[in-house]
Amino acid sequence: MSRGQGRENNGYWEEQLLIHSYDVNLSRRLTMESLLRYFQEAAWNHAEHLGRGYSHLLARNQVWVLSRMMVVVDSYPEWGETVLLRTWPCGSVSLLALRDFEMLDQNGGRLLGATTGWLVLDLQSRRPQRIEPILESISEFPRHRALEMEAPRLAAISVVDAGAGREVRYSDLDLNDHVNNAAYTRWILDTYPIDFHRAYRLRSIALNFLAEVGEDDSVIIRKADVEELRFAHTVQRSIDGTDVCRAELIWEPTGTSRISDSQLPADGTR
Repeated sequence: MSRGQGRENNGYWEEQLLIHSYDVNLSRRLTMESLLRYFQEAAWNHAEHLGRGYSHLLARNQVWVLSRMMVVVDSYPEWGETVLLRTWPCGSVSLLALRDFEMLDQNGGRLLGATTGWLVLDLQSRRPQRIEPILESISEFPRHRALEMEAPRLAAISVVDAGAGREVRYSDLDLNDHVNNAAYTRWILDTYPIDFHRAYRLRSIALNFLAEVGEDDSVIIRKADVEELRFAHTVQRSIDGTDVCRAELIWEPTGTSRISDSQLPADGTR
C-alpha cells in the first residue's frame, strides 16, 4: 500500500505512510502539523469511500468541518519510518460525528491515538446540520476507541499574556477558503521558543475550533499557564476579539518517562 492509497479493513480505514523529510522537525520526528494533515486526508478518503465525503456533501451544499480534537502521543515516528494510520467512525453525540485515529509502527506497536468531532455545515447559512441523515447508511461502527476520553470542550482562558499577532497568509488557507486546522496548530507552536522545542516534546493537544477565519482576517494568539508544562491558548480574531480556536497543550521533557493519562484534560474542563 503506497502513500495516497488506502483500504477498509473490518470497518477501519488504513493507510500506509512514509515519513518524509518535509514532515519532520529539527529532531527528525513527525510534526504535529503534519500529523493533523494526515488525519484530515485519511478522514476525507474514508468518508469518500463510505459515500459521505467532500464531493458527496458538496452536491448537497454541505461541508464537513472539524470542531474538536484530542491527540495523545506515546512516540513520534522518525524521518524514513513507515507507519500505519487507521481511522474509523465512532457514532455521534448531538451534532458531532465522532471519528478516532491510531498510528502504529511497523511492528504493530501503537505510537499515538486521537479522537475528533466533526460538524456538517450548510454552505449558505453556515449553520450545523443534523448528523443522523449523514451517518444512517453506516450500519455498524468498530467498538474500539482510540482514547479513554472524548475530545474536551475547552473553557475560555481568563489570564492571558499580551499575545502574538499574525495576519492570515496564503499558505494558511485550505480548499474551503478558510484557515486549515493544522495551521492553527502551527501558529500556536510557533509562539514557543526554539530552545523550548529542543528541551520538550508535545505529549498531548486538545483543540476546539469555534469560528472560521479567512483571508482578510488577522488574529492574536494568547497563552495562559495552567500548571507546570501545561498551557492554555486562545486564538482571537483581532477585529472583534472573538475566540476562533482554543487549545490546551501538555509537554514533557525530551527523553523522560510518559505522564499518566489521568493528567490529561477531562471532557469539559481545563
